[in-house]
Amino acid sequence: MKKTIDVTSIIFVIIALFFLSGCMADMRTSLVKEEGIRQSQVEKGKAILETAWRTHGLQHLKKHDTYSFHGSDIWKGMMGKMGKPWPEAKSEIEFKYAVGTFDSQAYFMNGKWKGILAGLQSWEYYERDLQQNLQFKEYNKRIGFGLSAYQYFFEMLDRLKDVPIISYAGQKEFNGNRYDLVFATWQKAEPHMENDQYILWINRQTKMLDYAVYSLRDNYLKIPGYKAFYGSIQFGDYKEIEGIMIPHRQTVYLNQPSKKEKRHLHQLIVTDFSFDNFDVSELYPDPKIAKLGDRKK
Repeated sequence: MKKTIDVTSIIFVIIALFFLSGCMADMRTSLVKEEGIRQSQVEKGKAILETAWRTHGLQHLKKHDTYSFHGSDIWKGMMGKMGKPWPEAKSEIEFKYAVGTFDSQAYFMNGKWKGILAGLQSWEYYERDLQQNLQFKEYNKRIGFGLSAYQYFFEMLDRLKDVPIISYAGQKEFNGNRYDLVFATWQKAEPHMENDQYILWINRQTKMLDYAVYSLRDNYLKIPGYKAFYGSIQFGDYKEIEGIMIPHRQTVYLNQPSKKEKRHLHQLIVTDFSFDNFDVSELYPDPKIAKLGDRKK
């Protein structure tokens, strides 16, 4: 019976991808679509985002150079196995990041890559093997995407606060909470392949970011219809670390958030989060490579 279900699911996904191949996900709410980017909505959206940024304590983020944490990352089901950026669907990983950049490392603690380190330095990809030999290699699209995307989730509010296009996008009630929605993107509000769109769900009572819905323009799954899919992330189990609220549970869904958390695509559980507990030079094994900061290559 299980094999029949798996085959049926695969056929359904193939058919869906075929019909969606010409579509592009649009994160704009009806308010943004109908009224466009009006100055009054821009000011309201920016004010809500600024309040959330301060509530999260992100004004303290740039006091730090680095952060690290242990991540237990689990990807579920067929879609999870297709989408996982790591070699294993159930991974134990030590992450290291330089604040405000995409310079990062993942040290794998289980599975066939156990003991191997992978990293990005100014978007140049490298690996360190079990014999501690470090070598720059051809860019690994999956691991490179995973490293940069996971960092973006931790720094999302800080990075999106100053993007060129920000607008209030309406209100929403979900799972007993009321949210102010803020739309954020680059270049133009309409969906386009060069930049992603975001809808941030700011809890009206706590002023915290509970959810974010986002497009997936730049990813490694170049399968028919990938442009039509989008993702959402639920931030939970916030803990204050040196004045900054850090989400220790991050739950990702395909398309819109689910009212039932168990329906997630993957979940990252964070432990041992620390700021500045290693020297930033560890993330720059080749000092000759020019630093790009938060710029994309």
